[in-house]
Amino acid sequence: APVDSMRASVALLLCSAADALLPGALSAPRAAVTARSGNVVMAGAKALAKKTEKLEDVRATMSEAQLMFCVRSEGLRVNEVNKLRQLLPEGVQMKCVKNTLINLAVKDFDQFNADGIDELLHYSNFWFFASEDKMRESFQIWKDFSKDKDNVVVGGVFGGKVMDAKGIEDVSNLPTKQELMQKTASLLAMLPAKLARALDQAGAVRIARGLEQARGQKMARAVKLASEKMQ
Repeated sequence: APVDSMRASVALLLCSAADALLPGALSAPRAAVTARSGNVVMAGAKALAKKTEKLEDVRATMSEAQLMFCVRSEGLRVNEVNKLRQLLPEGVQMKCVKNTLINLAVKDFDQFNADGIDELLHYSNFWFFASEDKMRESFQIWKDFSKDKDNVVVGGVFGGKVMDAKGIEDVSNLPTKQELMQKTASLLAMLPAKLARALDQAGAVRIARGLEQARGQKMARAVKLASEKMQ
């Protein structure tokens, strides 16, 4: 009996020890898995927030631009890019933007939401975004900067249409609204003077014709009088 009682006591102790150990042994792996899952979720949320922030930045840049064109980033060193950015005037921005972000951002802007933009979304690119009055300057700055480089303009978008490098150069040379207004104002200012000269010339012509007619009439009368006297 004492032996049986001792065995029972030992069995109870072992059961208690097992009950105490098993939950902890099982909960530790679960806690580790939960922690890892939480870390993954947090990392994903941070990545999404960062991507959203970049997308909004690209949208803000596009909202102030009328022309966008890209060049391949391969071969451009950091110090060269920094130097180039310092040459850009206000109204022109240069950004290295992922193709997926460009594709998402253009959908919000009629001037850039063009069919066929996928043709430009390959490899890694630097994008130039220029306001209307800085289109010519933006293209010329890059053209001068890249004279001794292989990085040519791939293409771009203007007025809702995808264009090749030649098309972008042609568009960049178009007169701005301000230039057109100045030219129109200049022509209008010249119009009264031109009109006055035209009227003066027309008046002079009429006077000359009148004198010729008068002289012709006088001559005819003189001939007639001479003929009558001779009779």
